[in-house]
Amino acid sequence: MGKRSNESDVEYKARKKAKKEIKHAKRQKKETKRKSTTTTISPTTVNDAVKPSFNAAGDVDNSADFQTDALSVPLLPRDVKVLLLDIEGCTTAISFVKDVLFPFALSELDKFMEGTTPEKLTEILTLLKEDMDKLPKDHPACIATKTNIKVLKKNNTPPTKKQKISIRVNAMVKADVKATGLKSLQGSIWKSGYASGTLKGHVYDDFQPMLAWCQSHSVSVNIYSSGSIGAQKLLFGKSDVGDISHHFDHHFDTTSGGKKEAASYKKIAGDLGVDVKQICFVSDAEAELVAAREAGIGFPVMSIRRGNAPLTDAGRGFPIIYSLLQLCGSGS
Repeated sequence: MGKRSNESDVEYKARKKAKKEIKHAKRQKKETKRKSTTTTISPTTVNDAVKPSFNAAGDVDNSADFQTDALSVPLLPRDVKVLLLDIEGCTTAISFVKDVLFPFALSELDKFMEGTTPEKLTEILTLLKEDMDKLPKDHPACIATKTNIKVLKKNNTPPTKKQKISIRVNAMVKADVKATGLKSLQGSIWKSGYASGTLKGHVYDDFQPMLAWCQSHSVSVNIYSSGSIGAQKLLFGKSDVGDISHHFDHHFDTTSGGKKEAASYKKIAGDLGVDVKQICFVSDAEAELVAAREAGIGFPVMSIRRGNAPLTDAGRGFPIIYSLLQLCGSGS
């Protein structure tokens, strides 16, 4: 701050002193205000505020998180050592069955029948009739079969044995009927496809490592599918990751009973020589899990894969897994 031209020495010094005092007063006021808005925190309070807890989550009781309930995913072999697996939507994509296997069987049916003896054709037709006799009369497969046979008779051309087989097979496949006679026939047709290399069984990427893990931890792996036992062994014996059939202890199909019937699971437990409570059954089908639970299966588990049917409230009532590797636990 310089001296003004018309200002005496006394005036200059007085002005300089006054300005200095004003600045000092402003600083004092600012400091007083700051102190009045600051809360005094004791050392104990500070320590409590900044003290880190487990995972920085706070001092809470997490013991409830370790309790299991009906929706908890079982861990093998801690909880059970016997695993029973569905195929479609569990080990294998539903699209492989629907879009590859089923169309292949239909396209190769005529060729298969050409190389089949009349006696064998009679046996096949008998089994297909038995399948349809178990369906309600108003079932879409029954209606379609009856309609198509009537059409042939109207043209004064009595249906041949091969035509009767073809009509029934097409009707049941279209209606997604899971029956023993149909599955046996499909398995026989698929056999040639696997043998020629035209077909290779699809398995999910997590399946082979899960099987290896089960083997190393003495967990018994078994298959229960609506597909025939022969078809199951073909799929896993000729899979896209090679032959993995040696990983399975037992195979079951609808000859053990329908998958929506509780009695079937009790029979399988008996065949395995274990209590039904000692089995973990994994499926993508809600009705199957309901039947398994009714039978007393220890751990019925819902498998969710891309392309599986959307869950209803019934399906959400089971433990849910998105990979079979989620079952791989520890313990003994």
